[in-house]
Amino acid sequence: MAQHTASIRRLLVSGLVDYLGAGLFLAFSAVYFTQLVGLTTAQVGLGMGAAGCVAMALATPLGRLADRVGVRRMLVALHLVRAGGTAAYALVGEFWGFLAAVSVVTVADQAIAALTQAFVAELAGEERRGRVMAAYRTIANIGISVGGPLGGLLTGASGRSAFQVTLLVNAGAYVLTALLVATIAQRGTTPSEVPARRSRALRDRRLLAFASIDTLLQLWLPVLNLGFPLWLIAEGHVPRAWIGPLYAINTVLGVALMVPSARFAASVRAARRCQVAGALALAAACLAFWAAWFPVAIVVLTVGEVAVVAAAWTLSYALAPAARRSEYLAAFGMGRSFGRYVLGPLLVTGLLQALGGLTWAVLSAVFCAAGLATLLPRDPGA
Repeated sequence: MAQHTASIRRLLVSGLVDYLGAGLFLAFSAVYFTQLVGLTTAQVGLGMGAAGCVAMALATPLGRLADRVGVRRMLVALHLVRAGGTAAYALVGEFWGFLAAVSVVTVADQAIAALTQAFVAELAGEERRGRVMAAYRTIANIGISVGGPLGGLLTGASGRSAFQVTLLVNAGAYVLTALLVATIAQRGTTPSEVPARRSRALRDRRLLAFASIDTLLQLWLPVLNLGFPLWLIAEGHVPRAWIGPLYAINTVLGVALMVPSARFAASVRAARRCQVAGALALAAACLAFWAAWFPVAIVVLTVGEVAVVAAAWTLSYALAPAARRSEYLAAFGMGRSFGRYVLGPLLVTGLLQALGGLTWAVLSAVFCAAGLATLLPRDPGA
């Protein structure tokens, strides 16, 4: 038991190093690519969108490969690949170089998210997995919160060399993460004997049903990152200076509520109730945004966020057979990525342009529908 606890602590430390590097990069990446590399905003958006599509296409094959060669070994390799792609950003001088580098980094990023969840299943017993994932997400939020301001200090730098050095530091953080993961002791697990061909996950109707519901619930992220600031600015009755403090409320509440929320979603039945409650909270938050009750909306949105995230961990674990765990979790994660990074941005920005304030009524209805749909599929693992 002590060895398992030590392994989990080592994983949490690796997550802190990982997200310190990620926060550092996210804070200055837009300035670096547009003002120093010379890309247009449209080129950056196109490159990131194309990279996201490539990552989703490779998610399940990479998950199946991890089931064959071992999750820890695959995680180490992907962290090193991501380090190489991040270092390559320092050499980017035009769009095609950016597209290649961002594709490598995005493929690794999205695969790492699912495989980390699979690795937690190897390190922790079934009753502890949700709590460990909640602790890992909390550590990730802390890392981004610390790394972000450090990276933000660079945005006023005038020369490219300072950004390039920071990119190399960022890459070094991913190398250190790989080394930490490589030293984590496991519970004697061995790679599974998985057939070399044919994916079972993408033909599993229960998986597809729950993943589709999760896709809609993950719209909370584009609502927070796009819908909220765009609507606050368009509404005009609230100072733009509110945006920073309101984001801070979301971050602090997310850190404070994540671990407790995992306790309310510890079983499949509890997770389904938690998912319904989270969906209704997200729907209510949209109505609060429509009324321009921004502090209330942010608090309610954060409650919904932590509820649906915790529920998704428990449900995705229940759906995934042990021999194909990485494949199934990667397939489930495809829906999450599609909702957050493809469907969500297009839907939120498109609706705001076409409907204005009525956007929030539509989004509220979407979240309500997702909550009701949660009650329809039979239990995972049944």
